[in-house]
Amino acid sequence: MEHCLGSRDYVNIVVSGKQPSPTWLGPAEAAHHCQRGLGIWEFAGSEIPGEEPDVVLACAGDVPTVETVAAAELLKAGAPGLKIRVVNVVDLMRLQDASEHPHGLTSRDFDGIFTADKPIIFAYHGYPSLIHRLAYRRTNQDGLHVRGYKEEGTTTTAFDMAMLNGIDRFQLAIDAIDRVPGLAEKHSLLRQALQDSRIRAHNHTRDHGEDSEEISGWTLGPE
Repeated sequence: MEHCLGSRDYVNIVVSGKQPSPTWLGPAEAAHHCQRGLGIWEFAGSEIPGEEPDVVLACAGDVPTVETVAAAELLKAGAPGLKIRVVNVVDLMRLQDASEHPHGLTSRDFDGIFTADKPIIFAYHGYPSLIHRLAYRRTNQDGLHVRGYKEEGTTTTAFDMAMLNGIDRFQLAIDAIDRVPGLAEKHSLLRQALQDSRIRAHNHTRDHGEDSEEISGWTLGPE
């Protein structure tokens, strides 16, 4: 908002949600993160400094961010040793090449954040095709798997809407297991448990008309 209110010769579009949402960063950190346009959230991941991650969980938008951070927590608990990098994007134009847009990243910067060859699970609040179009010139295009709005929905709960569109924490964690080589075979029980949790969450909305406390009351646990 500071950028929007202070800018000139710009067309700024502000989309604001009505539901309460977590505060991930302090004021100074948030301002720096927004100025940068995207960044690695070390507190949410499990990567080891100096080593490449096994998988990148990326997100843009309020609900996808909550679900991505929750998915990372599920994977950290269920697959110890998995090196997870969580990347939050607030300026989608950063996904473009620097030659295509003034906010774009160079190939070196992009690959440094998203890696050149590791699986990327990207949760987005809009159409998945947009992310692919923005990143079409990137080295790791084949490794980019985007979950987003599929025009699925009805009068239901917030988490059920996320499940209908495949951006819920359980599906994102399953996607990571499926796309990291060797992980599905090693953690088949975890994958099954995530599927079961998804079914229980779905059934709870049908039986009670609301999300379970496990979902609606979720907060990121201590590191």
